Amino acid sequence: MDRGSRFFYTLEKTRGAKKHITCLLAEDGAPLTDPVEICGRARDFYISLFSPDPTDPGACRVLWEELPTVSVGDRDQLELPLTLAEFSEALHRMPTNKSPGMVELTVEFYRAFWDILGPDLATVWAESLQGGVLPLSCRRAVLALLLKKGDLRDLRNWRPVSLLSTDYKIVVKAISLRLGSVMADMIHPDQTYTVSGRSIFDNLLLVRDLLELTVS
Repeated sequence: MDRGSRFFYTLEKTRGAKKHITCLLAEDGAPLTDPVEICGRARDFYISLFSPDPTDPGACRVLWEELPTVSVGDRDQLELPLTLAEFSEALHRMPTNKSPGMVELTVEFYRAFWDILGPDLATVWAESLQGGVLPLSCRRAVLALLLKKGDLRDLRNWRPVSLLSTDYKIVVKAISLRLGSVMADMIHPDQTYTVSGRSIFDNLLLVRDLLELTVS
């Protein structure tokens, strides 16, 4: 189970000055010790890792045609600009003691000064929607590498974790809360995980009942 991102953020701050990569393995397994080659290997590796996989446009269209759609009324409601009240509700539901990301403004800070910051966040988000570009703070993250197992020189043995800024998290939470209002109508009743008003234990009870029915 992953621990809170606050732990990783604190770890990076306290150890950042002491942690230096002195050797990485090239794609062919050869050790690299030159800083320029190390940076190049890391850049190429993560460009490849995070590049999108090729997709078949025709298959995508077939998939989209089979997906359920929201009603016209729900669609119009979903497309309305996020309100200050929705941002406030999102902030209220967010956990504390988490990483603030690169900007270093925590959830606790936003709650303490929300009367000042809240209207500005709503204004910035509205302008971002009109311009089609998120603020820079929402497009940057602190990237930490966590060792999984094996040779430390092999980048495949490290798991990248992005520590995102709190303002981005508030916006994402507000969007998820709005989408949650229609999820129950869009997602099949058998899928209970992450759907408000449903419990994953319902699936366990369903499996138990099916086993009893088939055995009897």
